[in-house]
Amino acid sequence: MSVGAIFISLALLIITVPVVASPVVNKRRERFLLVDEPEKPEMQEQYQQALLALRELDFDHQMELVGDEDYAAQRVVLMAQAAQAKELIVTSQDDDLEARIEAAILAHRGQQKSEKTAGRSCYHCGVEMNAADMFCSECGTPATSGCPHCRQEAHPNDKFCVSCGQALAMGVR
Repeated sequence: MSVGAIFISLALLIITVPVVASPVVNKRRERFLLVDEPEKPEMQEQYQQALLALRELDFDHQMELVGDEDYAAQRVVLMAQAAQAKELIVTSQDDDLEARIEAAILAHRGQQKSEKTAGRSCYHCGVEMNAADMFCSECGTPATSGCPHCRQEAHPNDKFCVSCGQALAMGVR
């Protein structure tokens, strides 16, 4: 072989190595440069792709198209990719669940505040009461009671039932 042929071979080798290696290097660079997590459909798609690649690898191994050593190495990589994608899916679902729980708690707290403001005050001492309170927390006066005749709700200061006119034995407290 002549010296010129060796130089031409080296030049071709130097030119082809970066061209062939660029997809692999760019993929790794993109993976490290990504700041935001992929959206849920993308994570689900990655998981499905990893499972399909595993299935194809298993099939190729059964057909003896892939050797035992290559099979084991590729399977480990694909299993790691599938596990990582699944973990991201579960984590995002947990985040969604936490967000829904927080929203329910805030809604409940808002409902409690509205119950308190939409509630009533004690007829005896004037303290604000919740709608669900049966007695005043300050003086112990019953919030409401019912008519013994028609079971219509009556206030403690009422002397007669507003529904049936029955005399109430409560009186002023």
